Amino acid sequence: MSTWVVQVAVVALFALACGALTWAWLGGRLGRAGIVLFAVALVIWVAAFLAIAAELRGANDFATCDANCAPIHYLTAVAFIGAPLLIALAGLAMVVARGSRWRLRKTRENPG
Repeated sequence: MSTWVVQVAVVALFALACGALTWAWLGGRLGRAGIVLFAVALVIWVAAFLAIAAELRGANDFATCDANCAPIHYLTAVAFIGAPLLIALAGLAMVVARGSRWRLRKTRENPG
C-alpha cells in the first residue's frame, strides 16, 4: 500500500472539514455543523468497522495488502483513520460553540 495516498486523503479530508466548520462558525451555526460532522463521521466509522469485520471484498486486509491494494483498501484505510479524527474535530467544534454561547450569555448578564 502506498501510504502517501492515505495520508494525503486524510489531510485533505481534515482541511475540508476545518474549512466547512470555519464557514459555519462565521455564519453562526458552528454547533449544528459540529453535530452534523459528528454524526456523519460516526456513521462512516461504523460502516468501515463493519466492512472490516465482515471482510467485505477484502477490506480487512487494508493494513497488509502491500503491492496488490485495491481501491477498497484505500477507502477502508481513510475511513478507519480519518473518521476518529473528524469525530474529535466535531467535538472541539461543539465545545467552542458552547463556550461562545456561555461567554455571550455571561457578558449580557454582567455588562461592565
